Amino acid sequence: MHVKREVYTKVEQFLRDDDFIRYVMDCLPDKDSYWASYLTATPQVRAAYLKAYDILLHLDDCDLLTPEQTQRLKQRIFNSLRTVVN
Repeated sequence: MHVKREVYTKVEQFLRDDDFIRYVMDCLPDKDSYWASYLTATPQVRAAYLKAYDILLHLDDCDLLTPEQTQRLKQRIFNSLRTVVN
């Protein structure tokens, strides 16, 4: 089921989305079609999407965030992933 999502125009919005974090970090192929549809429907978000995706994949090498922001994002990722397990 595809749930209508608000249009994210900023990297930070993607990085606050638990579903997006789980999609990237857990490599959830069943969500590929959802995010592909989202990008097709809202092509103006592509740059923010790709940057957020890249940040998540290369978090330890990312120079776009301060060390504090990186640590907070890592904690958010951990919490997002742990929520699915519990």
